[in-house]
Amino acid sequence: MHLVVGSTSCFGRAVVAALTEAGEAVRTLDAGWMDVQTVIDASRDCVSITAAVELPMHRWDPELTRLAENICAAAEPTGAAILLPSSLYGFKVVYDVPLPADPPLADINDAPCEPGRIRDAIEATYAQLAELKAHRVIVVRAGDAFGPGSKEWPAADMIASARAGRPIPWPGPTDVGHSFTYLPDLARLGVRALLGPPLPRPQRTAEELADPDLLPLSPLEVYCLHGHLAPNATAWARALGAPSARRTPQAWVHAQALWSAEHRQIREVLYTWSGGIFLDDRGSRAWVTDFSETPLEAAIAQTLRHV
Repeated sequence: MHLVVGSTSCFGRAVVAALTEAGEAVRTLDAGWMDVQTVIDASRDCVSITAAVELPMHRWDPELTRLAENICAAAEPTGAAILLPSSLYGFKVVYDVPLPADPPLADINDAPCEPGRIRDAIEATYAQLAELKAHRVIVVRAGDAFGPGSKEWPAADMIASARAGRPIPWPGPTDVGHSFTYLPDLARLGVRALLGPPLPRPQRTAEELADPDLLPLSPLEVYCLHGHLAPNATAWARALGAPSARRTPQAWVHAQALWSAEHRQIREVLYTWSGGIFLDDRGSRAWVTDFSETPLEAAIAQTLRHV
C-alpha cells in the first residue's frame, strides 16, 4: 500500500495513476494533513508516502514545512519510503551551465531567496530522517513545471492566458531560453525510482574525506528532469497557441509585493528568469531505464484541455 498526500494536485494525480498502472495499491489523503495524527493513521501499513500537496509559494511556510514534519513522524516507525517533488530555488546561481540534480546551495554572493530557504528547510527535514533512520527519501527535482490543473507560477498564468487567447506573461528577458517540465512526467520518474533499486551513493576518496571544507554528502536520493526547452518567449507562446508573449514589468512585481505575500515570494525568484537555468538529467535517465517524456505537443494539449 502506498499513501499519496495531496492526490488531487497535478503531481499527485499522476503518482496515483503511475502506481496503479504498476499494479500497486494506493491510499489517498487530501484533507487534515496538517494534523500529524491524521497522517500517521492514514499511513498505517504503507510502504511509501508521497508528499504531493501543491500550494502557492507564500503558503509553503508553515504549511509544507508542517507537512514534511508530519510525514517524517508517520514514516519513522514504519520505515516507509518518501517521495516528493522539489525545485531549484535557493541553489547557487549559475546560468547557461547544466546543473546536477543536487546543485550547491547559494552563498553570500547570491541574492537572498525566501522560497529557496524554505525549500532547503523542507529537504533538510527529510534528510534528517534519511540520515538517522536510513529511510529512502526520493526527491524529483525540476525547474518551472506545468501540467493539467497545476497552479504553479508562472506556467499556470501562461496557460490561462493562452487558453483565453491573450499574450502570455514572461517574467524575464524575452530572448532568454527557459525549460519547462511536464509534471506528470516528473511524477512517473519518481514512481519508477520508488519502485526500483536505490541510486548508488557516491564514494569519496580518503583525501576528500580529510578535507575540512568539503560538505557532507546528502542522504537524499535525488533525480531530476530537465524538461522541454523553450529557446525564447516567442517560441513558448507559439507552442501554447498564444498570439505572443509580453515581458512582465519587474517594477510591477515589486509594487505588488508591497501588499501581496504571493508577489513578495515571486519577486525573490525572478533571478531564475535572468538567464538560462538548466538541469543535467542524463544520470537520472540512465538509472531509471526506459523512461521517456511526453512529447511537448501532447503535454501542452493535455494541459490546455484541463479546465
